[in-house]
Amino acid sequence: MSEQFERRLTGQPVSPGIAMGVLRVEARGCEAPATRMILPTEMEQEWQRFEQALSRTEAELHSLKARVAKLSGAAEAAIFDAHLLFLRDRTILNKLRQELPARMHNIDAVYYAVVQNFMEVMRRVDDPYLRSRVVDIADVLQRVLKNMRPTEEAPGARSLCEQCPCVLAAYDLTPSDTADLDPNKVLGFVTETGSAVSHTAILARSLGLPAVVAVPRLVMDSRAGQQVILDGYNGELILNPTPETKEYYLALQQEKEKAYQALVAMRDLPSVTLDGRHIRLAANVEFAHEYAAIQRSGAEGVGLFRTEFFLLGGGGIPDEESQYEHYRTLVESCSPHEVIFRTLDSGGDKLPFEVLEEKEDNPFLGWRGIRVSLSRPEIFKEQLRAILRASAHGRVGVMFPMVSGLTEVREVHELLEECRRELRERHLPFDENMRVGIMIEVPSAAMMSDVLARYVDFFSIGTNDLTQYTIAVDRVNYRVANMFRSTHPGVIRLMRQTINAGIPTAVCGEMGADIKLLPLLVGLGATELSVGTHLLPLVRYAIRHLNYEECCNMAEKALMAEDSHTIRTLSRELALKSYPSLFE
Repeated sequence: MSEQFERRLTGQPVSPGIAMGVLRVEARGCEAPATRMILPTEMEQEWQRFEQALSRTEAELHSLKARVAKLSGAAEAAIFDAHLLFLRDRTILNKLRQELPARMHNIDAVYYAVVQNFMEVMRRVDDPYLRSRVVDIADVLQRVLKNMRPTEEAPGARSLCEQCPCVLAAYDLTPSDTADLDPNKVLGFVTETGSAVSHTAILARSLGLPAVVAVPRLVMDSRAGQQVILDGYNGELILNPTPETKEYYLALQQEKEKAYQALVAMRDLPSVTLDGRHIRLAANVEFAHEYAAIQRSGAEGVGLFRTEFFLLGGGGIPDEESQYEHYRTLVESCSPHEVIFRTLDSGGDKLPFEVLEEKEDNPFLGWRGIRVSLSRPEIFKEQLRAILRASAHGRVGVMFPMVSGLTEVREVHELLEECRRELRERHLPFDENMRVGIMIEVPSAAMMSDVLARYVDFFSIGTNDLTQYTIAVDRVNYRVANMFRSTHPGVIRLMRQTINAGIPTAVCGEMGADIKLLPLLVGLGATELSVGTHLLPLVRYAIRHLNYEECCNMAEKALMAEDSHTIRTLSRELALKSYPSLFE
């Protein structure tokens, strides 16, 4: 059958690498059922199985409604009316009748795909009430799938996926979904939506997982349990690869790994340009399992520890003591190098601090970053005290996200001083001279950098947010994703203005890990780069093959350029000239 032939689905590559294995199709809260091909003669039998499952589900819902009505009243029981309506929804059933003969898969797999796509459409509507109904639809879906499942499931795609590492396919993954992925069980992932600069994509690169996004009809056209190859270099998901394709990708995987290990072997060499300019090369870190990689990669400490994944990853925000122990472990493992903790950065496309009753119309311009922390001072102070206490065990810096002006800087200094007084009263040690910095992500902060530099010890430029706020492009909106250009002349000039304020300035955004743009960052005068641990060997090699004076001359030309293409071309040409082997 055609289903056994090799097929390629194309999307946007967002994290390099190759993953080969069994496909697992999953969406929020419900894993896809095992998929198998059916014969035309089985069509009627599949429909009967589906109708029986609907009838069983309908009986369950009526029973639940009666029980709730008896216990709590008719008003509370009425919620199940919506479940019952969706169960026999004409739109879903008509779509199912179209897709079943088109796909010729078992009906539960087709039903799953149809309902998941419907749910994702619902999640994107502006009406909060309609969005809230997605939970009800998910509940009905799970009940129907359960009622279609045989009492004793035969071993198949599902058991195979659960027993071995898989390639994950999903309509979408949130940052928290991505943060929960176990690299020992997930070899890489592919999604139907997304963009290269979403926080989910950033996390994939940080975790070192191959990833491809924006694959049209992914959930509908892929099948759980089939063999696949995920090409994170070219943005392809290859279904049912031929032996020849497998052989090619195995060879490519081995070649890439050999080249990477050669770069890793240089981890003890300093990150210094050919003419003696030292660029501190530090790691971006989110998770405890990355701590060992910091030393292995030769990083000069941690330039960005994203604390939100520790703070918001469990059942509740850890208390001061738990935070202190966690931060202390990282600080001691990085000694004698510095660890810079970014305080809670919630909102936008990151993890939510609180579930808001009403949807924010413009979440990137709303309650996020330092605004969240300052509005919850007691929680904020617990984090500040924990970071201060960790500073007694090694070199520590703290920096604050989403700062837009001096008022916020003064407020955080006041809270920091309160925390210092409280720790002195408790006779707990900390570094009185712990460095304090801010993220430069908002144009107003960049334009005020000469003033802000008098109140902090260092800056760290978050290029993703600085770009989106400067050119008014939502970096996770696929309709305008092609307009997101970190080399926009306005962005580059704001970066130069920030660096010229005269205090140490790091680049910790995605731009810092792009070896094509590295000559530009070095030429603009960045004193530090902070990137994912697995990217450190490439960036170190590139720095060691650059000439700082040549980079400065190129950067001056870039600052005079009138468009982003010219700036990118200038930097890329110097990169190709300086380290051509990294582009092979």
